[in-house]
Amino acid sequence: QQLQQQQQQQQAPRQRPWMGTELFRSSLVSAVYERGWRQGFCLVGFPGLKQEAAMALQHMQHVRGGVLVDASCGSGLFTRLFAASGHFGCVVALDYSEAMLTQAQSYLAADKALAASSTALLSVRADISRLPLPSSSVDAVHAGAALHCWPDPAAGLAEICRVLRPGGVLVASTGLAPTVLVRAALGEAAAALAAKVFSYHTSGKNGFTLFEERRIAQLVAGAGLAGYSSTSRGMFVMFTATKPVAASSRG
Repeated sequence: QQLQQQQQQQQAPRQRPWMGTELFRSSLVSAVYERGWRQGFCLVGFPGLKQEAAMALQHMQHVRGGVLVDASCGSGLFTRLFAASGHFGCVVALDYSEAMLTQAQSYLAADKALAASSTALLSVRADISRLPLPSSSVDAVHAGAALHCWPDPAAGLAEICRVLRPGGVLVASTGLAPTVLVRAALGEAAAALAAKVFSYHTSGKNGFTLFEERRIAQLVAGAGLAGYSSTSRGMFVMFTATKPVAASSRG
């Protein structure tokens, strides 16, 4: 199948560069992302790409044949797995990084498993907090290992809620604050002390924000999504939530 490319450029607001996004605009980082970088996440509890994709698909069974946005898609490693699954009618690879999207398009075009796929593929460059998509237009959004990189997670989650159709699902994973490891090993008192030690990494001051899971749940609810649930291991968490169906449309 010929890869369809849809480049939608945005006029980004002027703001202080955010390390969590600027780092991934590097052509060097995009080149090495699937050559050891992403695989290293297993060291802190991430299960691995195929298992993470399988976990995500389990949460998206009810939107079979629909439109999936793979937000913060990076080099398209999950985009390819989702497209090859045959589960969706259309998969949109979306990222802010031009370098990552170029890499994703190259991998997608070369993937022989997609040659006979009927899944439509699009690529879109966009800021997660300013999505160039109509409201209530997509069935699912996936954001793998992404939330901790976003400059404004609350705004990004609110935009995801806006573009999801009622009943649509968000499935996302991220890295938790190191305090989760301390809490599991030494208890709450030690975790409270560790929170002070690791405050630089949980405040976003270094360009990445590692959250306690209760804060993620608060952000998700604040964005208007409901039914938060999660699976975690080590510093890995995968969480899901849905856009509520309006009472008037429930029949």
